[in-house]
Amino acid sequence: MARRIPPSRLTSRKLGTKSPKFLIIAVCEGKNTEPEYLKSFAKQHGNGLVEVETVAPAGAPLTIVQKAVTIKKARNAKKVVDSFDKLFEVWAVFDVDEHPNIPQAIDMAKANKVHTAISNPCIEIWALWHITPYCAHIHRHDLQRKLASAMPSYEPGRSKQFDFEQIKDDFDLAKTRAEKQLEDHEATGNPCANPSTTFYRLLDRIIENGIFY
Repeated sequence: MARRIPPSRLTSRKLGTKSPKFLIIAVCEGKNTEPEYLKSFAKQHGNGLVEVETVAPAGAPLTIVQKAVTIKKARNAKKVVDSFDKLFEVWAVFDVDEHPNIPQAIDMAKANKVHTAISNPCIEIWALWHITPYCAHIHRHDLQRKLASAMPSYEPGRSKQFDFEQIKDDFDLAKTRAEKQLEDHEATGNPCANPSTTFYRLLDRIIENGIFY
């Protein structure tokens, strides 16, 4: 006679219910600055539920958006074949700086439902807002020097990576400053004016999809 397993042992075993990771594909202008920060941020806030893939450096804003659109179309085609493929979002991450074709890049992203994280003049304003408030128009070189004074490990022209350990606990403060600056710019009819950034919106998606329910 076959040996019977006691009911208690059968019912006490639980099947795995781990959900697939949420994937964020970030097509970035910077080779190291944005990708390294995003990976560190996802490690801190994603709870193992968010995966970040970066494509960098990806060129000027219009080229970045074009690459993002191509990646999204390819990923959607893959999802048609494999319906169990993970949920994903594609983001175009770039600076305004002195780049051409910014309006065209934004319009293309909207038309293809690619998310954008745009900084004016550059991504360094996001790091600076973790440390100190700043609201005056500024050239990117001056902004980089200002950040270097506040973040000793950041070196313009050399190591442009942010010191994640220095700023990792001040996300809410930086986000508040970024949102306030956007509100002030919107009041004047120019929401993406210098200085500004929507980079925090990408980070919000990491936090939202890293929460355990």
